[in-house]
Amino acid sequence: MAVTIEDIAKEAGVSISTVSRVMNGTKPVSEELRDRVYEVIKKNKFKPNTLARGLVTKKTNMIGVIVSDISNVVFGAMTKGINSVCESKGYTIMICESGGELERELKLLELMEDKQIDGVLFAGIDVNRVLVDSILKRNYPTVLVTQEASIGDGIVDTVVHNNTKAMSDAVQFLLDNGHRRIAYLGGPKHDFSSGKKRLQGYKETLLKAGIEPLDSYIEQVEFSFRAGYEGMKKIYEENSILPTAVVAGSDVIAVAAIQFLRNVHIDVPNDISIMGFDDSDFSTYFQPELSTVRISYYHEGEMAAQELIRWIEGETTEVKTHYVPHKIIRRSTIKAFNQ
Repeated sequence: MAVTIEDIAKEAGVSISTVSRVMNGTKPVSEELRDRVYEVIKKNKFKPNTLARGLVTKKTNMIGVIVSDISNVVFGAMTKGINSVCESKGYTIMICESGGELERELKLLELMEDKQIDGVLFAGIDVNRVLVDSILKRNYPTVLVTQEASIGDGIVDTVVHNNTKAMSDAVQFLLDNGHRRIAYLGGPKHDFSSGKKRLQGYKETLLKAGIEPLDSYIEQVEFSFRAGYEGMKKIYEENSILPTAVVAGSDVIAVAAIQFLRNVHIDVPNDISIMGFDDSDFSTYFQPELSTVRISYYHEGEMAAQELIRWIEGETTEVKTHYVPHKIIRRSTIKAFNQ
């Protein structure tokens, strides 16, 4: 049978609470007592059960991370940033994939509570009223990361990049390079931050420049190569006058669009310029090198983890939205258009 904390206490001749104090350093004990307890722990090769210890300390040093798609490179970079902070602060992360499905997300939030985790970093698709209500009633703090609540600001603490402004800056960059016929090949309609808010930035910037957005120039697809390829194909097939530039919702979508255009003998950037979004690692290895909007998802993960730990350790109670900066990166897929 496994050795328990009760066994350690009995052999050391102390109370269970004293063993707990020694292991967790919650209250000072004499050097003699500490050495005696540690000698018994070492002798029995005792590894305290995290959940059992949490019943005493009310803390498990576990942080849950809920993402929609583990295979997405964005979440990979973000999770690395989260783990770098958590590891340095003595926390372990538990990653769960929701598929962006509401019922699954609700079950995972409940599971995290059952596991007595100290806090959750939540990267959803549409953080709606049902999800927000579930988050707020939990016995742990939650910080949204890469995604804002669709019901408004100031409800759940959030770390995100400004999707509307980032897409607006991308479109303005194309306008500054002489493009007027700019298509939008963005993320899915049901994605609040990466879908709806980026589309908002695209439309508002064109209207400000006196350009009416064309429905036939707008396609919203999933964040996958296949979806990006099919979206570019639809824009190509349904417009007799093609755009001179396309702004994509991700680098993967942008690369897929370039591949389709190659297949129909349209050159990038000489015939059509392409702008990506994310600045994924592969964007500089692809030929031609991809112009894009740089988002440091690693830094976003770091910031989110730091903010959550501040909540867990009682260093803050202020709910706000923290924005991570973005930057336009010019590479080889953009060419100035001279009308």
